[in-house]
Formats: sequence, structure tokens, C-alpha cells
Amino acid sequence: MEKQILLLMTSLFVMCACSKKETTGEKETGYLTLNIIQGASLKADVEITDYMLRISDGQTEFVKERIGDLPEQIALPVGSYTVEAYSMEFLQPQFDMPFYSGKTTVEIEAGETNEILLTCSQGNAGVKVVWSNDFPKKFQTYEAQITCDEGYLHYSSEETRTGYFLPGTVSVTILADGQTINGGTITLFARDMVTANLRPKESLSGGLTIEIFIDETVNPREVEVIVDPDYRTVEPNSETNPYSIEQAIEHQGENGVWVEGYIVGATTAQNFVTGNIQATVLVLADDVEETSSTKTILVQLQSGTKPREDLNLVDNPENLYQKVAVKGNLATYSSRPGLLNTSDYSFK
Repeated sequence: MEKQILLLMTSLFVMCACSKKETTGEKETGYLTLNIIQGASLKADVEITDYMLRISDGQTEFVKERIGDLPEQIALPVGSYTVEAYSMEFLQPQFDMPFYSGKTTVEIEAGETNEILLTCSQGNAGVKVVWSNDFPKKFQTYEAQITCDEGYLHYSSEETRTGYFLPGTVSVTILADGQTINGGTITLFARDMVTANLRPKESLSGGLTIEIFIDETVNPREVEVIVDPDYRTVEPNSETNPYSIEQAIEHQGENGVWVEGYIVGATTAQNFVTGNIQATVLVLADDVEETSSTKTILVQLQSGTKPREDLNLVDNPENLYQKVAVKGNLATYSSRPGLLNTSDYSFK
């Protein structure tokens, strides 16, 4: 959906504009004459005359008015300006409220005529939640909440409207039969129209998958958000709410977090099943029978620390295949996802 506004920089009397120069004090003045052209194909949710026009030189805001209320001619000192048109002030999430904006820079020069094309496009992103037919078979009550820095929107099981958010990262939370489930995050860009198709997905531990599809008419891209399959209550990462190994791989770069998994080896070698046991490292996996290194993380055991003393398999071979939660910093270790600077642990 695209809107176009044509701004014609000229004087009221074009024939004499090239020769006439006016001054305001010591600074020459040019003119901006507004001529609005609305094409037949324009899909207008807001009339162009109801758009706001803002003109600023970066320090002073010379104009901030409804386009329909502006005079035919706007006098401006010669110089560089930013010209912006927008359909509304969009400050927080709202249902069924797309907004459109466009911005460009112009040079006001005395005695010269300039023509500028300002294109206004959707400045926010829409998110629609669709529940699969299997959802009411698994849960009696359910709703979703999508949260961003500016606020949040609640999507009931009957909600059909599209919610609009400013570009950025939003988090998805689902409340199903009294359980609060973390649905992860989605990065939104201007003009995105995201359909979040929610459907239950059975797994060994039970789980819920959110599939995110993008309307192909705007910014097509693929996004998938997986809800924690253990249905953990949403709360900050902690010893009682640690990351799984899969989550730890996704959250590389975070510091001071807890990670939980089975000890399946103690080597930096890709083949951790038959690799030589080392006292400086542990291999953790979500599955106690895991054999693929791509589904594991390496846990650094630093000399002189309690985790090194109590967890290393050289001195504590009975720890193999035990489930443990370890605290540290998620970062690359030996070219693989890892947990460094381990400072605490607890067996599960």
C-alpha cells in the first residue's frame, strides 16, 4: 500500500521566480508551494489533506501542520530542510491502525524552482494471530500477548483483528489453561504483515510450536518461533528456570545464565562419545543418548573452581550421564557453542 505526495517547490508567480529574490534581514527567502496529486490507484485510509506535514532544518521546526490547513505558499529561509509527511502519530501498539509516512531532504534556493516526489509507505508492522483447529482440543482456555518496548496487545482466542507495532523486537507469550508459555521473539520491520499460526505439536516432552508466516505482498521472509516444549512459566533465566541446550545455542552472547543438560562427554573433539576424557571441559546435551555434536555445548571448567573440582569426569567418572545445571557466560568455545567462566552448578 503506497501513497504519493508531490511537493512542488516554486513561487506563487512562476514566471518571475527565477529572477525575484526576497530577503528576511540578511537571509534570502524561498517558497514552498504545495500541490497534492492523488492517483486513481491510491488506497487511502486517511485523506492526504489530513496528513501532517513537518518541515525542519534539524534545529528549528518551521512547519508542523495538517496539510489541508497549510497556505498555498510557505516562506522558508534559504537552506537545507527535512520534509516529512505522516498519517498519524503512532506511539504505542494498536489494533487495525496502520500508519504511513515519508521523508526526504530539500534545498530551498531563492529564485529557483524544484520538484520533489515524497513517497509515503507503511511505517509500522502488523501481526495477526490465528489459532489452529487443534488448539481447543488440547486447551480449554488460551490467549496470547505480544509485547514491545512501547506496550502490548492481548489477543483472545476469538480475536481476528491485526495488531500494529513499531519496527523492532516483540515477544510472544501464551496463556493456556493457566500456564504462561514463552513463545520467543519476532523481529518486525516496517511494512511487515505477519500471520502467527499457532498449533499444538506433540513431542517427547509435549510442546507447542508457533509458525510465523509473512504476507507475500509485503517484505516476504520466513520466521519460526518455538515455544518452550516443557511449558515452563515465563520468568527470568535462573537456577530453577535454566536454558535447555537448544536454547543455550540460540542465546550465545548472554552472560551470567544457567544452562541445564545431561553430561554426555568431556572432550573438545567432535566425536565426544569415544574422545579422550579431559578435566577442562564437559559436553552437555538435552538428550542423554545424544551423539551429534551440533546438538551439544561445551562447558569450560576452569582450574581452581568448584565446578572444575566437582564436575570433571577425570576425577568424577560417576557424573557421566547425570543431569546438571551450570552457570556461566554463553560464548564460542573451541569453535563451538559453549558456556565459559562457569561459577556455579547444581545436579538435577
